[in-house]
Amino acid sequence: MRYVLSVIVLCAMGGPAVAQGPWPWLDPADDRGTVTVLMMGDTNIQHRTDPSQAYAPIRATLAAADIRFVNLEGPFAGASTDPLVPDIPHKSWTHSEPDQVDTLVAGGIDAVGVANNVTYPWQALMRSLDVLDRAGVAHVGGGKDIQAAHRPLVLERRGVKVGFLSYAATVFPFNHAATRGRPGIAQIKVYTAYQPPRQLDKPGQPPNVITWLDEVSRERMVDDVRRLKARTDVVIVSYHWGVSNTTRPVSFQGEVGRAVIDAGADLVLGHGPHKYQPVEVYKGRPILYSVGQGLFDDPLRSRKHREGLLVRAVIRDKRLVGVSLVPTWRDDEPGLDMRLYDPNEGKGRELFGYLLSVHEDGAVPLAIEGREIVVRGVGPAA
Repeated sequence: MRYVLSVIVLCAMGGPAVAQGPWPWLDPADDRGTVTVLMMGDTNIQHRTDPSQAYAPIRATLAAADIRFVNLEGPFAGASTDPLVPDIPHKSWTHSEPDQVDTLVAGGIDAVGVANNVTYPWQALMRSLDVLDRAGVAHVGGGKDIQAAHRPLVLERRGVKVGFLSYAATVFPFNHAATRGRPGIAQIKVYTAYQPPRQLDKPGQPPNVITWLDEVSRERMVDDVRRLKARTDVVIVSYHWGVSNTTRPVSFQGEVGRAVIDAGADLVLGHGPHKYQPVEVYKGRPILYSVGQGLFDDPLRSRKHREGLLVRAVIRDKRLVGVSLVPTWRDDEPGLDMRLYDPNEGKGRELFGYLLSVHEDGAVPLAIEGREIVVRGVGPAA
């Protein structure tokens, strides 16, 4: 069955892409020292007969930005040819072929985060990092040892330095997290406990799930952010975390997001659940708990969740002054191409309603302005 599904997706990837024009942002880039950063969530590239066309529908929007960053959920490590023996057997996961990196190059993607649950085992990570290096795509969140995995990435545009860090809480217990003597990804270690429900007279109730961040992980993570902030203007921290297929963060995610903002981070980019999760503004800085999917080709998962958000951060006078979102959706034809949707109408309005619906508690810091969803309360004045 997996083989048949793979063939169907492979055939679908060959269709021509319909390009969109540059997105009409309310706050366009200018020559006054403004720097714009575009970001997307989980990105998996497979089975593309012409990988260079994967971002064709949104290429004009990507090209207009100064920095483009995505979470690469699928190493370019070479894929198993046996459908009964996938690259991660306990997850039924197949890696990507090295030639698929052409998608990132043609799309102008400057950098990727590699800290996530499918960058496994470490041998696959290292093969993929070599592919990225040869293609000229920068990366953060993994390396030859724990020092390399925690090493930040700094990109400079027009005198503005933007720093990136990438971590994962979704980590297998062996051959995955970097150590002093072994390659791997940057891990934040999280503990889980299960507490009985309050009403014990009603059998069948689920337990209360309690999560908390390991103190050693917290100290290292906070120190990473403080050191990076001391030598850059804006710090963006990317997290692969949470529970798949859910719209609510678990408790440790808020703890982590607020801790790094207290340490100097300007934006927290969350992904991993593959669905929308809430947007929180803490001390004038956004925590995007889950921005959904980016371009995602994995045959077993590509059609299950198609929703995503293109995140745009605007930096002016070396400070983050605004963040806005545009809904994305991957169409059936041709070949799961990603498109941007106006949140005022049609599919975009439907996706905006979905994004609002995941905010169950408190005020929602989101509003449509023009053709984008503005995250309110972000910036120096806040």
